[in-house]
Amino acid sequence: MTRKKAHIISHSHWDREWFLPLESLRFRLVTLMDEVEALLDKEDGFHHFHMDGQMIMLEDYLAVKPAKKEKMKQLVADGKLRIGPWYMLQDAFLTSGEANIRNLQYGLEMAEEFGQAEKIGYFPDTFGLYGQVPQLMRQAGFDTVVFGRGVNPTGFNNQVFDSAFASKYSEMFWESPDGSKVLGILLANWYSNGNEIPVDKEAAKVFWDKKLADVERFASTDEWLFMNGCDHQPVQTDLAEALEVARELYPDVKFIHSHFEKYQEAVKAGLEPGKLQTVHGELTSQQSDGWSTLANTASSRIYLKQANAKIERLLERLAEPISVMATEAGVQYPHEYLAYAWKLLMENQIHDSITGCSLDEVHREMEARFEKVEQTTMAIIQNAARRITEQIATNETGIPLTVFHAGGIEATRTVELEIETDAIHFSEMHFELIPDELAKLPEQSFRLETSTGEEIPVVVESLGIRFNYDLPERKFRDSYFARKYKLTFTVENLPAVGYETIYAYPVDLVNESANQTQDFSLENRFLKVEVAANGTYTILDKEKSVEVSGVGAYEDVGDIGNEYMFKETGDNLRINTLNSKPAIRVLREDKLGKTIEINHEIEIPESASATFAEEKRRLVWHPDRQSERSENFTTFKITTELTLNKHDKQLTIRVKLNNNVDDHRLRVLFPTGKQTETHQAGSVFEVVTRANKQVKEWTNPAKDNRKQGFVASGNIVVASLGLPEYEVSEHGDKLELTLLRAVSEIGDWGDFPAYEAECHREITAEFHLFLTDDSDVANSSIPAQVNARLTPIFAFQHKSATKEKILAEKRDFAEWKTEAGFVFSAFKLAKDNQPIIRFYQTASEPKLLTTERPWQKSTILEETTGDAKKQFTASPNEIITLKGV
Repeated sequence: MTRKKAHIISHSHWDREWFLPLESLRFRLVTLMDEVEALLDKEDGFHHFHMDGQMIMLEDYLAVKPAKKEKMKQLVADGKLRIGPWYMLQDAFLTSGEANIRNLQYGLEMAEEFGQAEKIGYFPDTFGLYGQVPQLMRQAGFDTVVFGRGVNPTGFNNQVFDSAFASKYSEMFWESPDGSKVLGILLANWYSNGNEIPVDKEAAKVFWDKKLADVERFASTDEWLFMNGCDHQPVQTDLAEALEVARELYPDVKFIHSHFEKYQEAVKAGLEPGKLQTVHGELTSQQSDGWSTLANTASSRIYLKQANAKIERLLERLAEPISVMATEAGVQYPHEYLAYAWKLLMENQIHDSITGCSLDEVHREMEARFEKVEQTTMAIIQNAARRITEQIATNETGIPLTVFHAGGIEATRTVELEIETDAIHFSEMHFELIPDELAKLPEQSFRLETSTGEEIPVVVESLGIRFNYDLPERKFRDSYFARKYKLTFTVENLPAVGYETIYAYPVDLVNESANQTQDFSLENRFLKVEVAANGTYTILDKEKSVEVSGVGAYEDVGDIGNEYMFKETGDNLRINTLNSKPAIRVLREDKLGKTIEINHEIEIPESASATFAEEKRRLVWHPDRQSERSENFTTFKITTELTLNKHDKQLTIRVKLNNNVDDHRLRVLFPTGKQTETHQAGSVFEVVTRANKQVKEWTNPAKDNRKQGFVASGNIVVASLGLPEYEVSEHGDKLELTLLRAVSEIGDWGDFPAYEAECHREITAEFHLFLTDDSDVANSSIPAQVNARLTPIFAFQHKSATKEKILAEKRDFAEWKTEAGFVFSAFKLAKDNQPIIRFYQTASEPKLLTTERPWQKSTILEETTGDAKKQFTASPNEIITLKGV
């Protein structure tokens, strides 16, 4: 009989902030690390410590004790302190594909600075995993992934419940949609199954009899894993003694103080591949009872999701691409500053942070971080834009304005830009006299033209006389007053990745008569929208001859769940707007398009009933809660703006809320126009197809899912950023998008009030509706169109400069052509300053990418493979990265 090996891995799963704020937990972290150092130095049976797969844990320690850096490097070099590969342990579904790659890149870079990273994909507590994990890991050079959720459902207080639909073994193969495969090791008995090992023989016998049996039940080899630690667990200082006791009690088991690389190599050596099953695609506990998927973290504190999505897009689609463009003007690519911005953002992307399932203090600090990283990112963007525009060769008569875009395909977009004219500087006149001097000037408007002289329709709004200042490169600040105007205009065929310069010419003000009607319909050559008396609307796509009616009702429902999971109140009281009579008016109608405003005022319960407080106090598990909604009602206002501009192929909807109600969820409803068995949604580097009907074991009435970018069902495609939660009905004929979920506690293992999760604040949600007649959007142009529509644009008024004018008025850096199916993801520089472009391919057949100059294929870590060439074939669902030569 082969001797069993028990691999004991010492660790502490370090939730950086959660039921305590960052600094409270950092204090415990410093104590932990000091004790770990002392144990590793003794070398008395305590050989290794696993740093939870995240470098930020070490970074946080060294922020307090920077003098320990060399000591930490030595422990890493000696193989004792096991670090990396991630910068932090992120949430998978609430962070973009590029954010996931940067997390790995920066984590590995930091680990290499200290010595070496643990070469294993580590996802101990991620709230579900996207299907492309195996492909990303393979491209990073990893062949093994350790994860805690997604196959076996993990429930309340981190208990693991057996399931007939779990993998038979804790070892399995996991395959991405492109065919990439890794060995998956499920923490079937959780990441605490070897925690607090007793030294007392009698207690140790009881402990090990159970723990050994639990592991043997799932293990496919004789290599057994015991995780010696848990959440914020102090290191077990008497572990060496405890293992000696275990060796004495169980001579047939070899107890090893181990680490993951040693363990995975031992497992691979003992595997019988034919015994293992292969799981495919995303792992979201979709084959479970549905009560512990943690999917509703996608709607907790929705304002955090919105801020995160906004800044991700600013970094990926403006800061990085514009910084590449600026190198044409001799500007050094800001590697260090971009890394600083990304890492600051990643502090908010940790799995207990971005999910919105922590204390109020934690999420208040997150909002401050979001503000800081947005300031940082905008500084990078503005600097690059200024340096580029200083060197664009412009004409001498107009006011030059440059619009930047990096959506991956040519796009037509409506731009809002505030410009200044007639500036009078404080150096020219006493500042108190300047406003009156400017007021003497006649009112004016503007005519806009492209660089080739084509006129662009524009709407001009005077903003009056405003103070401003400039910060010259080599001089003291320069203060002035100027006349300010807001220009709104539409630019057609913006470069896929590049910029275009247009010109504003001052003209005499002409009072244009307002051609505003009270016709509650919107129409251009692509779409027609008609608003009904109850505030719903019918959309007709003229090109596709597809029409969907009854769109845009709202439904409010009570929520007695927590930050992790939604649970409807026991009375099932749902209130919708289908029979309402909102106030409807035309908010705007001009040469660019039209906006209709719909104002709902509905009466809904002000909170859950009084019994809910007792259920929370007694820690009643959320599926068992029965409280009803309050009998006290209050007015809840919903303002909806429907906008259709002349060139839009989608309807844009903006919803404004000022939440004054507790314990509820608000959704917008979309009839989809037809019944289907499946629907499709954007995810991390893929379009995933999901079944509408849940498995028979699913008992949760809710069937909520998470998306990135869009969800498509029937004839409806809903695209948005920062609104990740949705639900599709069993027959696919109704789609619901969550706009707000207001709850009052963390949930999980204790009574942790989190009243600010009730979201008493103003919230603005924006989404776009496309219609489709294609039942398989992954094989259409829709993913690329949505991707471009959700890309921010940046417009910049040129500043006066004496630099040499060497740049063209219009430039497209997208020196490539792609077939339908490619979705643009990144344009940046590698560490060696070679350009990087990345796409993912959603079609079910191989597709061609052709470039104007040679590129080499690269991994996600920007390591090249193969020869330089100008044509590449991307397999279905492949993530393809190219590096310039």
